[in-house]
Amino acid sequence: MRCFLLAACSLLFLTACDKPVNDNPLFPLGAGKRWTYEVETVYDDPEGKTVKQTMAFHNLGSALLADGSTAWLRRSSNGHEYWFQFAAKGVQRVAMKSPLQEQAVMDEEPRQVLPSEIAIGAKWKHNTFPYFLRRRNESPSDFRYVDKYKSIPMTYVIAANDVSLDTPAGHFEQCVRVDGKMELMLWHDDIFAYKPTPLLTREWFCPGVGLAQLERDEPTTARLFQGGRMRMRLTDFSP
Repeated sequence: MRCFLLAACSLLFLTACDKPVNDNPLFPLGAGKRWTYEVETVYDDPEGKTVKQTMAFHNLGSALLADGSTAWLRRSSNGHEYWFQFAAKGVQRVAMKSPLQEQAVMDEEPRQVLPSEIAIGAKWKHNTFPYFLRRRNESPSDFRYVDKYKSIPMTYVIAANDVSLDTPAGHFEQCVRVDGKMELMLWHDDIFAYKPTPLLTREWFCPGVGLAQLERDEPTTARLFQGGRMRMRLTDFSP
């Protein structure tokens, strides 16, 4: 059963010091923080192309959920809102609101962002969908809108915890890299058959900043599909 949030954005009381007591430096949720990213998607041939865009996020502070607990709100420049909580397992997304919804809706199950203990090999799962893999000659074209691909389990693992990273926003040290993998049964022209095909994600979380870079690989495996690679890099951060 889905529950709606009690508080609308206009009812949030935000201050510069509105931040969780146990704020995670790898995913800070204090009010006022802002991130800007450049997003580049390179689609495979044929019909290869590169699409570039800018995306921004802004922490809006805390509000109450329907059960009376506190969550922390982050809004994107495309109008999506994400609600996060701290739990024994770590940082979790617990609700989301799209621009077409009047109220945010609780996730059926919390979606873990980071575990409470950052240890190499630590694993967790949550459902996701293909970001940009599409079918060339069918409607809907994007796999994300096809029912059987709307919610697929992806396994995440802490792959490294002392990584250096350079982005347009600067140089970062002691970053944590999280690798994700999910498999789809896709047709492959080279073997003329279906086989499990990995879709891969890599995320870099840096102390005091949070998500600094994200990469996604969704391969083209047949003439009727178009996939590619996406990279999202931090260009500006306002603490």
